[in-house]
Amino acid sequence: MDQSRGLITGTLVLLLRAALCYNTDVLQDLRLAGGDGRCEGRVEVNIQGEWGTVCDDAWSDKNTEVVCRQLGCPQAPTHSVKASSFGAGIGKVWLTDVTCSGEETSLKECKYSIEEGDICDHRNDVGVICSGEAEMLRLVGGGSECEGRVEVKHRGEWGTVCGVNWRRQEAAVVCKQLGCNFTNIIQVRAASFGAGSGRIWLSHVKCAWDEPDLWACQHRMWGSGRCKHQDDAGVICSAAPVEPRLVGGDTECEGRLEVKHQGEWGTVCGESWQEKEAAVVCRHLGCSSSHGEAVLVQATSFGPGSGKIWLSDVTCAGQESDLWQCKHQMWGNPFCQHKQDVGVICAGEPEEIKLVDGQTECEGRLMVKHRGEWGSVCGYYWGVPEATVACRQLGCGSLQEDGVKAKTANFGAGSGKTWLSHVKCTGRESSLAKCHHRMWGVEGCRHKDDVGVVCEDKNTGLSSQFRLVNGSQRCSGRVERIYAGKWGAMCGEHWDLRAANVLCRQLHCGTAVSVPRGGYFGENHLVWKDEFHCKGTESDLKQCTKATLGNHNCPNWVTAGIICTGTAETLRLVDGPGHCEGRLEVLQKNIWGRVLDHQWDMKEAEVVCRQLHCREAIGSFRLKEPISGTVAWNSVTCQGSEKHIEDCSVTINSSSVASSNLVTDVGVICSAAEERSVHLVDSFHRCAGLVEVYRRGEWGMIRGDAWDLEDGDVICRELHCGCISKVEGQSISRTGKLWLTGLNCAGNETTLWQCPYSSWGTSASEEKEAARVACSDFTDLRLVGGVNECEGRLEVYYNGSWGSVCSNLMSSHSVSVICKQLNCGTSGQLETSFTYGSGAAPYWLDLIDCRSQDNTLSECLSAPWGENNCSASEVAQITCQNPKEST
Repeated sequence: MDQSRGLITGTLVLLLRAALCYNTDVLQDLRLAGGDGRCEGRVEVNIQGEWGTVCDDAWSDKNTEVVCRQLGCPQAPTHSVKASSFGAGIGKVWLTDVTCSGEETSLKECKYSIEEGDICDHRNDVGVICSGEAEMLRLVGGGSECEGRVEVKHRGEWGTVCGVNWRRQEAAVVCKQLGCNFTNIIQVRAASFGAGSGRIWLSHVKCAWDEPDLWACQHRMWGSGRCKHQDDAGVICSAAPVEPRLVGGDTECEGRLEVKHQGEWGTVCGESWQEKEAAVVCRHLGCSSSHGEAVLVQATSFGPGSGKIWLSDVTCAGQESDLWQCKHQMWGNPFCQHKQDVGVICAGEPEEIKLVDGQTECEGRLMVKHRGEWGSVCGYYWGVPEATVACRQLGCGSLQEDGVKAKTANFGAGSGKTWLSHVKCTGRESSLAKCHHRMWGVEGCRHKDDVGVVCEDKNTGLSSQFRLVNGSQRCSGRVERIYAGKWGAMCGEHWDLRAANVLCRQLHCGTAVSVPRGGYFGENHLVWKDEFHCKGTESDLKQCTKATLGNHNCPNWVTAGIICTGTAETLRLVDGPGHCEGRLEVLQKNIWGRVLDHQWDMKEAEVVCRQLHCREAIGSFRLKEPISGTVAWNSVTCQGSEKHIEDCSVTINSSSVASSNLVTDVGVICSAAEERSVHLVDSFHRCAGLVEVYRRGEWGMIRGDAWDLEDGDVICRELHCGCISKVEGQSISRTGKLWLTGLNCAGNETTLWQCPYSSWGTSASEEKEAARVACSDFTDLRLVGGVNECEGRLEVYYNGSWGSVCSNLMSSHSVSVICKQLNCGTSGQLETSFTYGSGAAPYWLDLIDCRSQDNTLSECLSAPWGENNCSASEVAQITCQNPKEST
């Protein structure tokens, strides 16, 4: 009941107010109070016998003219009729939203609303001056009459002008009114000359450059502002050009931004400072690219400066030629402290990101690498859109962007820098750096608020670490890989058909058709030198041996590219040296099954090679010994001209055929196999180990008692492992065939199969030792000079000798990789010079940089072999966390 009564009462009040809006009988009388005479003062009206005031919202000079006309007050020139404050009244605020055309004879004829609520209070009471004196203008506190704090004389009293949003336009009007030189408008400045005293007469001043005086600009009613004197406006007319500089960086094009104003260097406040403003600074200083290339510009902190903070609230469109053309608060009137001083990096390096302390590479606390240092990200405003961008940048979501799933999580507090804060993304950005965020390194939170991310990819089997770009369809293009949030092209010099076949399979793109050379799909400014050594039968490139250490620089235009069939595989060759040779399997109902036959020949082999894009068939075989596994087909008969093996006559799982002693697994040798059927096993490195050769479905060892350097040199050359460093025999302790005996190479052959030999197929148990080799590209590592194997000078074995490793740029993560590889714990530290003695030549490696995904030293980046800039005092001295553990 009470609710209904209240609703009815409220409705009646609204109707009454609407009825009063144009009722000329309601407004009974008008007067001005609080002034020096009847023609100036606070506007008061009598309604229903009660005096009240008028709210100044939307009040204009036209309203003032009507009030003066109604009161019969003489009106001098228009500029002397003013809306001005005469202090707060009492009682009701009767009128609001008063709007006059200026032609009315009384206020009754204007539009207005009667207000009995609290929309307006007495601080906003309207005042009027009819036929007042003209205002005066002056500048005080400067070095001349053409610079200083802006003061105006109103009602016989000098007061200041509020400087909030005070700009060059307003300053230019002041300079022009005072007759000061302002021919170059860029040199007219809005500046602070300290706090004044007394009244603040004008506020919210907004000029359009061409007004004859300051009060002709748009402004609030005289004396009604709510500004403080610390915001008092100042002006410098015809000032000297301002000089900018960057200090505290490594070059003149990076550092904390400082500007010289009134002969004194000061800083710039970083509140709302972003890349657009930084780009203008770089352009102003001539630090942008001179070749039209994209320059990576960052707004970042270089620590607090000292002295004046000259500029604040700088806002640029990004196209300005210098900083002074941007919007900003008037010079010398900052709203921040030196810890927010602006810094700029022109032509910086792209930031890297990674996730740490999670169970996988795709979950953990988010870390960002900026200016060579890893730091965390503040969680303020952080949500799913921001996490989605991080997952996409890390390659931890689906290649199909809509499939990216991400959530935020807590992985504990980090340490060191907090690089990013107040990050706000739409979720569509390609990297976190492109989201809205505060200036790099301006910390606003504690490490307990560090961001954590969990990236999920449950919908697809697509690889997120690799992608193909610039191709005509999804399954062709330049091969790119992501490391720590940065996409780079794979070097084309280290890319072959076997690796291409694995990536095609990994991307659900079928099999590899070709590997175009010479940057066929364009170049990338960043090229990874990782070298994958695959058989071609792996399901993921992670299963291939990978090496980067000591690889030479790769030109930007020598990028790897592949063309895949784009259709899913339905057959494959397995257990061979590559994807173009091996035992045949076919896919049936999502299960890979064996293929058996008793009369398998070259016609069937030709169809298989054609379907796998492995050129022509050069051999077919049947295994001598049975193997286990699901049988898909029991016999296949082809004419040899079929495009797919499924087009041939196929018998599926016939028990009568399967029971025949003549039925065995079948295999194929295609010409694209390149007869490379040798590899090295029982070593962590692909260029050292026990030698195995492949023949018609089986791997076997080589007899080692007649083994010499010429034989080993041919194998090293065939495996692209340099030249021979060492050959030796190894006692046989493993099962398998000892295939090849009596090998006798001259040393100049390109493949093992060009060498003569005695026989094949001897059982391993009948021989004493097998051949083992170490090639020049083999690297082993050790720590020497310490009390145990887990401390000392770092040395690597390369090209037949042990040599030193330099510590330049070596990080704690690189040390951790080395200690893990030596089975000496999960971390370690670099020691000072000569802790374990001085190093000695040869100096094999320098500039080692192990990435988050690298598990062994051979996968890390470095300078090319033997190219260094170090001495005996710079050799890496390492102490690992734990002594060697048993494995």
